[in-house]
Amino acid sequence: MFSIKGMKKFDVLIVGGGPAGSSCAYRLAKAGKRVLVVDIKRSIGKPVQCAEFVPIQLYHQFKEFFPQEAIAQRVKNMVHFTPWGEVVSMWSEGFVLNREVFDAQIAKLAQEQGAVYMLRTQFLGFEDGFAWLEEIDTREKFPVKADFVVGADGPRSKVARLTGEKTQTFLTTAQITMKLTKGLEDLLIYFRDYIPGGYGWVFPKGRLANVGVGVDPDYGVNLMESLKRFVEEVVAEGVVEKQIIKRTGGWIPADGLLPLVRNNVLLVGDAGGFCHPITGGGIANAVISGDMAGKALCDGSPEEFEEEAQEVFGSTLWRASEKRKKHMKRWDNLKEIIPKTWIAFEEYWRII
Repeated sequence: MFSIKGMKKFDVLIVGGGPAGSSCAYRLAKAGKRVLVVDIKRSIGKPVQCAEFVPIQLYHQFKEFFPQEAIAQRVKNMVHFTPWGEVVSMWSEGFVLNREVFDAQIAKLAQEQGAVYMLRTQFLGFEDGFAWLEEIDTREKFPVKADFVVGADGPRSKVARLTGEKTQTFLTTAQITMKLTKGLEDLLIYFRDYIPGGYGWVFPKGRLANVGVGVDPDYGVNLMESLKRFVEEVVAEGVVEKQIIKRTGGWIPADGLLPLVRNNVLLVGDAGGFCHPITGGGIANAVISGDMAGKALCDGSPEEFEEEAQEVFGSTLWRASEKRKKHMKRWDNLKEIIPKTWIAFEEYWRII
């Protein structure tokens, strides 16, 4: 464990060392800023709690984040299976990642530039101008002084909660990793009546695949029962074998962007609501938002982060959030609902 005794003044404290937090740390450390990143995990990137897909555009923008070992598989299309029998394919070139390698790579780059990481360390709150932290294993509490604090602590962000508005609406996900019966080149998306307010997915990773479901908890369905039914379906179709290799799950913020700049506190990634409220895609937006916040802080203009984030992401995420509220709180006529609420259909772009 790195000790910061005698070094308790930083330019920026970042709470959370995932893609958003580490991208921010990398940008800041490259500019010579004194950066402390704290994370409750024992190891950056573990456990993986997402389907691991990123679009090709992120690779072109941040190639140094993509060592070969971080890429499990390249994919070209996203193929959608509807309950009424229509199959819709859309171009969606990108990579299914080995997230633990990807996350660790960004953190490694940040540390090479001078960022300090403290793992198994949690953020407790603010008091008398200090951020108070706790080493989880020793229960030692200590204050840190920082000019700015960046909340990158995920969908249920404590930093967001303690500084104002927080995300109220979430989707919940469950995923297992399984063996594919044969090679798969595309991302598979399934809309089903037993996966209300969401969808099922099969994302290939070489010989393996992430198989999961995301649902709106307002429907009160049993998430694990939805996953069980979906797995039975894709096993029966011959897509994957029965063997379960590992399980994971998590929460997806579904409100769109929160107020991102709160005096000397900035929110990035899921903590700021950058995840897409319908597709659940969040890795790329996390990286971009973290880098964006880091740049604004380097420039001495944190308020520009809010402006740029709203310009780049605001309307897209707002549209998706409004569609979820307006069209996805009932799940009875999917032939009408799905085209209005999913990006592969022309109707999505015509109707809010």
